[in-house]
Amino acid sequence: MQKEYKQAEDNLFYAKVLDTAKNSIAHHKKTATDFMDRNKSNLYLEKVKLQFQAMAFGGNADCERCMIAFAPDDMELTEQDFPIKALHITKNKKFGQSNLTHRDYLGAILALGIDRAKVGDIIVLEEKTICYIHQDLAEYVQANLEYVSRTKVAISISDIFAVTLPEKVWNFRTLTVASLRLDAVAGGAFHLARAKVQQQIKKELIQVNWNIIINPSFSVKEGDMISMRGFGRIKIFEIGSKTKKDRICITIGRE
Repeated sequence: MQKEYKQAEDNLFYAKVLDTAKNSIAHHKKTATDFMDRNKSNLYLEKVKLQFQAMAFGGNADCERCMIAFAPDDMELTEQDFPIKALHITKNKKFGQSNLTHRDYLGAILALGIDRAKVGDIIVLEEKTICYIHQDLAEYVQANLEYVSRTKVAISISDIFAVTLPEKVWNFRTLTVASLRLDAVAGGAFHLARAKVQQQIKKELIQVNWNIIINPSFSVKEGDMISMRGFGRIKIFEIGSKTKKDRICITIGRE
């Protein structure tokens, strides 16, 4: 029953994506969907690109929540066409919590009556937090969001291309695996038995490059990002040579 509900929900969401695409053609203008998770945006983008000029973007190249934008064939479509603004949320250092989390910020924004689909990535940094949001709601949040949890905050708005994010810090590790199968690599990376990883795959809890993978024998490659719900995310930086025991050396990074 749960799987059938999810399928119906996905079909409804995809219908909305198609409506947005058709609206672009019918009214000869650029249009964009709401935010969606990277898995959906990748999946839907592949489908709609067969018929429409489309691209996905969420505010920066690494965003996990993206919009899909459309344009008629005679119009150029770029990242600047996405209706996204950046909120810069700065907390009062003297009064309030110092350890606010992604959940704290998201909860405070949604408590204003804002739909989750209008909110993109929330990037919690040491000095401030960046939130990508639909441009129509940026000023509303700025005017109404005074506290996150019990911490007073100040908000400014900028163009998304004015945002400077620190470089990701990776913790590197080299390991050996029996093969480049997803279950073998994920097992080694997350310190889990292959059988446990296969269970996670069966439950659709593992993604490669934000796409849910349901085949344990799926072959991974350099540059792939593997995430497992509840365990985090790793990236394959290098696939090296084989050892004397015929195992493959790989270098992974963990955020």
